[in-house]
Amino acid sequence: MSFGRDQRGFIFSLDATLAMLVVMIVMAGVVHVSSPELIYGQHGYLRLERHANDALEVMQLSGTLDNIINLLVEGENSLAEELAENELRKILPGEVQFRFLIGNESNPRLDNVYPSVENHAEWYGNFINAEDIAVATRVSRFPPENVFDSVTLYVWRGAGI
Repeated sequence: MSFGRDQRGFIFSLDATLAMLVVMIVMAGVVHVSSPELIYGQHGYLRLERHANDALEVMQLSGTLDNIINLLVEGENSLAEELAENELRKILPGEVQFRFLIGNESNPRLDNVYPSVENHAEWYGNFINAEDIAVATRVSRFPPENVFDSVTLYVWRGAGI
């Protein structure tokens, strides 16, 4: 048996080795793309945006938003805050943090609605430092003066989740 005249090649010829290298690179790429830690990076903001829009839509369709506005008109701000917080806790998943605002930033009608935490400064710091904040906004009418004002819901992914 002479290897000099054999034209068939060895078991691992150069072309088979290159083909296996290409297959391994493609397989590594598929595994990397489907890894779980990239799911949030690819779809996280879109999911947050949908949570925010859906939550405001549910509050509007269920009449909760009208009840909150009526409580504000009657001067019952603490009851309006409590109602908004409870409804948002029911609607939004546990890992989603929120801030609910009625009016503009400089002169809000309602601005103290957020998930209850012990340290309010810590919560506000988490809100300021959040990387992805999705926003949903609606416009509502306030009955006595027939003034339109914005209703804004900020949502973001909570720390450690």
